[in-house]
Amino acid sequence: MDKSEKQPKMSEYQQDLINNANIDDEKIKKQYIVENGNLYRVPYRIVAKVVFSNVDKAYFKDPEHAARLQYRLMLNDAILKARVHYIRGNITIIYNPPNADNLKEKISIDEIIKFLDSEGVKVSRDHMVNEDYDYYKNFYSYAFNSPSIREHAPYGYTIQEWKKMKPQWEKKKAEYKLKNEEKFHNFQMQYLKEHPELAKEYGIEIKEEKLTIKDKLFGRKKK
Repeated sequence: MDKSEKQPKMSEYQQDLINNANIDDEKIKKQYIVENGNLYRVPYRIVAKVVFSNVDKAYFKDPEHAARLQYRLMLNDAILKARVHYIRGNITIIYNPPNADNLKEKISIDEIIKFLDSEGVKVSRDHMVNEDYDYYKNFYSYAFNSPSIREHAPYGYTIQEWKKMKPQWEKKKAEYKLKNEEKFHNFQMQYLKEHPELAKEYGIEIKEEKLTIKDKLFGRKKK
C-alpha cells in the first residue's frame, strides 16, 4: 500500500486498530515487547535488508533523480528504510518480507525488483545481498541507545582545537551553572522573607541572617 493513498489526519496507530480489528489477541501481543519492566510497542522484530551494488549510475541520471527514487521507495508501507547512493551506485533497502512474523504489510524481493524496473532502474541478482535484519536491536533500540555519538567542534574550531579546549570549557560551564543555581536560590529565599505567608504555606523555615563584625563596620544591612 502506498502511503500517499492513506486517509489524511489518520495516524499509523489508528490505521493499525482498523486493520487488526478482527485479529486474535495472541497475534496482537506480538506487536509488544517488555524490557526493564516497561512495555513497548514494536511492530517488527526480524525483517530483511537487501543491498543492490554495481548499479549503473546512468539509471539514476543524477543525484536529484536518485533522491526521488529513494522517496518513491519510502512511500511503500512495507519498506522501512531506503537509501539510494548515487556516487557508490548502490541501493540499500530494509523491508518487511513475506515470511516475517508480524501483522504489517509485506513485500517480496521480486516485487522490489519489479518496482525498481518500473522506475527505470535495472538491478542484478548477481550483485545482490539479502539477509535478515534485527529491527528491534539495529533500528528501534539504536535510536535511543546509540553506541556512540559523533562529536562536533563549535563553529570556527577544528576538532583537535576543541579537544584541547573542552576540559576548561566544561569546568567553566559547571562553575557558571553552580553560580546561577546559587543566585536563584538566594532570590527564592529573599522572596520568601518578603512573603512569610508563602514560606509558612510551604513549610519553609527562614533563618534570620546574622551580621558579622566586618559587615557592621562596612555598613552592611540585614536582607
